Amino acid sequence: MKEESIEILVSNDDGFRAQGIRELTEALRPLGNVTVVAPDGPRSGASAAITSTLPIKLKLRHREEGVTIYSCTGTPADCVKLALNTIFKERKPDLLVTGVNHGNNAGICVIYSGTVGAAMEGCVSDVPSLAVSLDDHSEICDMSHATAYAARVSRMILQNGLPHDTMLSMNVPQGKPLGLRVCMVTDGRFVDEFMTSEDARGNAVYWMTGRQINKGSVEGDLELMRAGYVTLSPIKLNMTSRRYLPELERLINEGI
Repeated sequence: MKEESIEILVSNDDGFRAQGIRELTEALRPLGNVTVVAPDGPRSGASAAITSTLPIKLKLRHREEGVTIYSCTGTPADCVKLALNTIFKERKPDLLVTGVNHGNNAGICVIYSGTVGAAMEGCVSDVPSLAVSLDDHSEICDMSHATAYAARVSRMILQNGLPHDTMLSMNVPQGKPLGLRVCMVTDGRFVDEFMTSEDARGNAVYWMTGRQINKGSVEGDLELMRAGYVTLSPIKLNMTSRRYLPELERLINEGI
């Protein structure tokens, strides 16, 4: 049964018209009132970028019982930041869910993804946040499993909360998943990252492409997603390398 007192904020990096965010919104409606604040167009790869030199605009696009949709001229992180400072100024939402992204955000993609960046912005303000991504870049694709798992994990978050400084990143494979696996983010990097071409004047231009590999030896979200599992990874906002702090302090005290 829908909880009338529950407020859910939804955003993405594919734009407010994207299939992923539309179907995610419908999947979350039974859990509470849904407010969508998403970019007015695609912003993939925006990471946690914010707009600091230009004004941004918020436009009401649709309103009906239980769902309100706004578009924003800024980045995904701008959308969340602006929503928390205007629409939710008096009361923070109980949950932020971003996605469903058209394309996975496993491994090193967490530092590039606007979907994850928007969720991080919610985490900054202590709003329990979940980023959801599907391993399918098609404009129109089967979102049913991604939205079902997103609703399932969202319900868990609403009941139990998340630790301070921690958000969740979910990656969903194509087709029917084998199940849900909690795991670490793959220690990945991209290789063969650019394809060389020429413009009309014969000048070299470079198109981003590439594939991701695992730099380490531990199986993480990328490998498990490719094996057919939905992966769920906790991501900390504070990126301090606590393990290296004592060693760094020792080196500094010995003199550099």
